[in-house]
Amino acid sequence: MDDQSAADRLAADLRRLRTDAGTPTFSRMAAWGLQQRPPVTLGKSKLSLWFSGKSVPEDGRPFAVLVDLLEAKAQQKSGTPRRGPAAWRAKRSAADQERRRTAAENPRRTAVEGLLRTAGEVSADTDRRPGTYSVRPPYGELPVRIHGRDSLLADLTRAVTEEHGQVQVLHGLGGCGKTTAALRLARHARDLGHQVFWVSATTHERLLTGMSQIARELGAADEDLHHAWAGRSSALDLVWRFLDRADRRWLLVVDAVDDLSVVASEHGSPGDGTGWIRPSRAGLTVVTSRVGNPLLWGGEAVCRAVEVLSAEDGAQVLTDLAGHAGPVGDARRLAGRLGGLPLALHLAGAYLARVRRGLGFVPGTVGARPTGDFAGYTAELDRLGAPLLDAGEPSRLGVDDQRLRRLVGHTWEISLDLLARQGLPEARMLMRVLSCFAPDPFPAPLLAYGLVSPEDGSPAGFEHGDLAVDALVDVGLLNVENPGTSAGGSDAANAAPPCVTAHPLVLDTNAAQVRAGDEAAEVWRAAVNVVRWMGGDTNTPDHWKRWQVQLPHVLAALGSAPSDDVESLTWFVEAGWAAYGFCLASNRRDQAGELLRLMMERSAALPESLLVVGAIRGQYYEDIGDVDESRKLYEGYRDERGPQDGATLQLRFRWARALASTGRFPEAEEQLRAVLDELRSPRHVGSGLLVHAILVQVLASQGKDEGAAAEAQALLAVVEANPAELDINVLHQVGHALTEGHRTEPAENVFGALLARLDEADEQLSPLYHDISLELLGLLLHSGRERAAIVLIGRLLDLYVPAGDNSPSSPGHLADLVQTRVSLQLELMQSSDAEEELRALLRHQLETGRDTDSLTIELHIALVRVFIAQGLFAQARTELERAEKASAEGGTAPLWTVRLWNARWLCAQDRCAEAVEYYEQAVALLAHDPAGRASVLQEAAECRAAVSGGEAP
Repeated sequence: MDDQSAADRLAADLRRLRTDAGTPTFSRMAAWGLQQRPPVTLGKSKLSLWFSGKSVPEDGRPFAVLVDLLEAKAQQKSGTPRRGPAAWRAKRSAADQERRRTAAENPRRTAVEGLLRTAGEVSADTDRRPGTYSVRPPYGELPVRIHGRDSLLADLTRAVTEEHGQVQVLHGLGGCGKTTAALRLARHARDLGHQVFWVSATTHERLLTGMSQIARELGAADEDLHHAWAGRSSALDLVWRFLDRADRRWLLVVDAVDDLSVVASEHGSPGDGTGWIRPSRAGLTVVTSRVGNPLLWGGEAVCRAVEVLSAEDGAQVLTDLAGHAGPVGDARRLAGRLGGLPLALHLAGAYLARVRRGLGFVPGTVGARPTGDFAGYTAELDRLGAPLLDAGEPSRLGVDDQRLRRLVGHTWEISLDLLARQGLPEARMLMRVLSCFAPDPFPAPLLAYGLVSPEDGSPAGFEHGDLAVDALVDVGLLNVENPGTSAGGSDAANAAPPCVTAHPLVLDTNAAQVRAGDEAAEVWRAAVNVVRWMGGDTNTPDHWKRWQVQLPHVLAALGSAPSDDVESLTWFVEAGWAAYGFCLASNRRDQAGELLRLMMERSAALPESLLVVGAIRGQYYEDIGDVDESRKLYEGYRDERGPQDGATLQLRFRWARALASTGRFPEAEEQLRAVLDELRSPRHVGSGLLVHAILVQVLASQGKDEGAAAEAQALLAVVEANPAELDINVLHQVGHALTEGHRTEPAENVFGALLARLDEADEQLSPLYHDISLELLGLLLHSGRERAAIVLIGRLLDLYVPAGDNSPSSPGHLADLVQTRVSLQLELMQSSDAEEELRALLRHQLETGRDTDSLTIELHIALVRVFIAQGLFAQARTELERAEKASAEGGTAPLWTVRLWNARWLCAQDRCAEAVEYYEQAVALLAHDPAGRASVLQEAAECRAAVSGGEAP
């Protein structure tokens, strides 16, 4: 025993422990490692070296986790007592020190043996085995077809044939297809007759082995290799000397360079030209890496981002793998659900291919229902989440680093493990916290709050948080973007903060790690820290852009937060209530309704004594018109807190509004007057005005016009007596009340002042701006102020047509505005202005590719109206043909509209017999619209009478 080395003794002890534990396979032990939180990589090759004594385990978590797991199993299986971590750490330390002494005494021998053993070659004192490491590209992993990479591959192909020698760095998120693009280029270079080398940089050992083999293939002598790998000369310079002198052009692919220190020289950087990655005129070096920071790769490198695929290209990938597993539209939807990530597309397609070959399900897929088509897989993905994807990778391949990169559930954990080793464990926590929220742009400044306790205050200058975000951006897990929610493009204070985004599947897998691990409580408490700093006055438009970005995250976190932590859930509900105030103030009705229903559901787990719970319930009962529950809630607060308490009065107001929403106006009036009497004091001006405004509207709803007018005048007096800015919601209701009380001019002034405030805050795209503008337009039209109405409509069209999908106005509403303006302009004999403005709008639509949407068709028809009014029938015919063509090509405007205007065009030329045919076509197309059909029939009667020689009925 005395002649046995410490390393051999450690290996022997490990083997005995493994036997006592039931002799688990290396694959089984690797799987145990992956079940840890965070996962631990225990590759089969690493375990083989440890248990054989050929390598001493590093002093870190993998070895500690391994012995802890084996000791637990051994105690369970055979009753073997635990030695404990300290004993194993001592054995490991003794073996490590012994190896270091040996290396110091004979550096040449140990270095050469390490080189040859790593390469799998013959060593003087080891078993003779054939070498199995290859530097040939794994062409067999290339798919039959590659979609969506034409431009990237064209650039790389040019680089292969040129001799500028710049290094090509293919970077992107793990699973985005970097290796596939490099493989396709490698095959092309091989076909050109180039010598092609493929080296993995997942570990330092693999890189060294590959580079030594390249040098040997290029003619390096064993003695030179021994000198270089023993540290007597530079191994890097040796390899590159032979590459630079090669008599045949070559392509060198260094794959998976995620830890950049692996390819850097001692005291150098990866892009300085002294490490393993160098430019050369003798061939082209291509690197695949998750790190895309050009500053790290140096000036001799060209960084090329490998992006996710479009839904169309993703559908092609799915079809290539799974065949015709449903309509193309279903494949597109699945590709969109997977975010166009090639790895996810491959796993989903492989899963479906296996299912379609088998019995309708894949064994081992926990909870998965049999499905063999794209639509069914999408539904299962929505139900089970990202873990379903990994069923597409056969488990028989074993567990190692390469397979982990092929699993959606683990490929991004490799990046987080790397950052943790580099001293940034905060990166993992940031990703976990981010997964608690929505897959929308997330305010970057808020992320750091998840890393500090509330008592620590603001994390300004919190360096580790900033460094972690930067590092996550470098490895492709995060992107930075500006939400760009401004309409006016001004430098207004109301600006959304810079945001970070992550691929939805990255967030999904991080959320799965939270659910499956023991870190859920810690992560959600960190998410609470983030939510506590979400804010901004919801009634002040200057803060709305911030709230607009925060809103989806409040919704997502509120929906997912665990119910067993009441304190944390309370904070999420409070954030929801604040976000609800923003929705009400900015007129986002749909989101307000969704948020209110969710808050009502989640607040059921909170104590009823919390004021926010009562406020939510009161608002909810008002919204659904539940008068009885509203009354009970109010009476409970009145009895407990007193009739004059602020919360009590608020609930009485909610009860009054519930009464009004169900048509019980006299009772609503009674309660509103009672609340208003309690609020008649200077400190309750805002609340009193809101109640007063609702009272005016309730009076008008009962037909009490004189009472409504009198109260509107009293309301106006209060507003004028308080020139300080009132909040947006109150002013909005005051404007409605003045309109109902027939105080038109003051109502216009209130609405105009509201629009001016929203203009100042650059909030022209808010629903409130849109709705107030339409209210003001109605007042202008009612008072006969056509010119002012034309100007306002022009302003709205200038804002909302270019906004496209971001517009708060639907294409139908925009079309109504267009037709209203044309009607007014024709009345005022402004045909030339109308034509010029319509053509400008039409140009914009055509330039942005909206050739067939309903607004484009309506613009053509509006021009028809203008030309008919001027008697320019040829020009009108041209626009009619364009409108008809757009409708026939899939336009969203109803075809009957085009038929009707064909009839009117003919009728205006006294071609009544032809016009009747088009009227009949329009009537036929309106078979399911009785009111529209009746209107067209009435309009057609005159033409019919003219044709028959009689009079119109």
